Amino acid sequence: MLLIVGTPFNHIYDLSKDLKYPTKTKLRGKMTKFGIEYFDKYILRGGFPNGSMILIVGEPGTGKTILSATYLYNGAKKFGEKGMYISLAETKWEFYKGMKQLGMDFEELENNGLFKFIDLVTVSKDAVEKEIELLMSEISSFHPKRIVIDSISVFTQLLGAEKTRIFLHTILGRFIKANDATALLIAEKPIGSKTIGYGVEEFVVDGVIILKYKSFGEVTRRVMEIPKMRRRKIERAEYEYVITKNGIEFLTIPELKISEKDYTSEKITTGIERLDEMLDGGIYKGSSVLIVGMTGTGKTTFSLHFAIANALQGRKVAYITFEEPIDQIIRSAKNYGMPIEEVLGRNLKIFAWVPESKTPVHTYIKIKEIIEEFKPEALIIDSLTALREHLDEKELTKMLRYLQLLTKEKRITTYFTFTEEAKFDVVPFTGASTMVDVIILLKYEIENEKIEKRLAIIKARGSNHSRKIHKYEITNRGVEIYE
Repeated sequence: MLLIVGTPFNHIYDLSKDLKYPTKTKLRGKMTKFGIEYFDKYILRGGFPNGSMILIVGEPGTGKTILSATYLYNGAKKFGEKGMYISLAETKWEFYKGMKQLGMDFEELENNGLFKFIDLVTVSKDAVEKEIELLMSEISSFHPKRIVIDSISVFTQLLGAEKTRIFLHTILGRFIKANDATALLIAEKPIGSKTIGYGVEEFVVDGVIILKYKSFGEVTRRVMEIPKMRRRKIERAEYEYVITKNGIEFLTIPELKISEKDYTSEKITTGIERLDEMLDGGIYKGSSVLIVGMTGTGKTTFSLHFAIANALQGRKVAYITFEEPIDQIIRSAKNYGMPIEEVLGRNLKIFAWVPESKTPVHTYIKIKEIIEEFKPEALIIDSLTALREHLDEKELTKMLRYLQLLTKEKRITTYFTFTEEAKFDVVPFTGASTMVDVIILLKYEIENEKIEKRLAIIKARGSNHSRKIHKYEITNRGVEIYE
């Protein structure tokens, strides 16, 4: 029998079988992995120290519950560790339903004996101390390696600051350390408030993770700050994350790993025979192409030639459009006599969404998911203009840099279109133009009351490309280029 000396609680907790303190040697170096590769590898540098209590604090909607649930779910699915979710915020049914929509089936974990949900939503202030005694009994019998309390803010409202401190430090803290377990404590941060919780939680925990919103032009970013984490060195002030259909995802900075054997002199077609000749045989596999021109110069038509020709040759092609609906892309291809129906849904897939109110990170992660799931050899982004209208150019340039690293690593030939008045003696959108391998400028002029279209290849790395300005037309067969 263990007597908690000095506690104002009326109950005595029989925890003697669980409270055998580990030695410092036992705890030293042992880590509990979160289960998100980027978070474990680049943020925590290994994981949470065993025996830790971590405070997760944030405003409503920042993803505290999703982050904590992911920690439990990954623990069970990836490492076979038992988890317990103690909820004072939502019922078991609400939690299970919400998490299943994000691909986390906690009912399955419960049936396999790896998860237990404790519902304390309706507990009253008068009954909370008795519920804590029952709660500790459940913890002692189930022996979870991972515990989440959602939220400790409600505990504080029911118990008061002093009793909450005793519960966290003396009762729950002893169990956590005695069993090499780890607990995440969720705390609500009122919108606009600069304080964390009720001023006691952060002083009894081993780490603090703050989730918050940051306004960024027309969009709102979610960022994570880690001001405190014992035995871990956190290198950056903040990390941006997004909430997708897969849960919490961080911006993973690609590492360009291309060995000598990965380099190739293979070129692939632009889908326009004359343009291939002007590019000394086509585009090097894995290169990136920027097509710049005013509205009506045919940037989408050039992209459709590239997409459909390569799909017909057996390559997987992903076409991402931010400006036109999918049916309009299909209709345009048919109007130019391109056999899009032969490849659509097989080698060619078209994706469309409006990038407004999305951060560069969210857009990048969505494109990355398409690449990982579909595994294309060619990719079209039509157009960068839609992104630039809503995003800061510096952030857009950074997103493009990460995307370029990703496509080069996977040897994906990429087309970017960009709407701007093209001048053959001016380099457009320097953020993108310095990174791409090929730049094609399109423009039109009015001569003798007739619109004349002009094309010039400004840049083509490693190719003996044409240095001339060429005339071209958009006909019912698509793009036709002349001398």
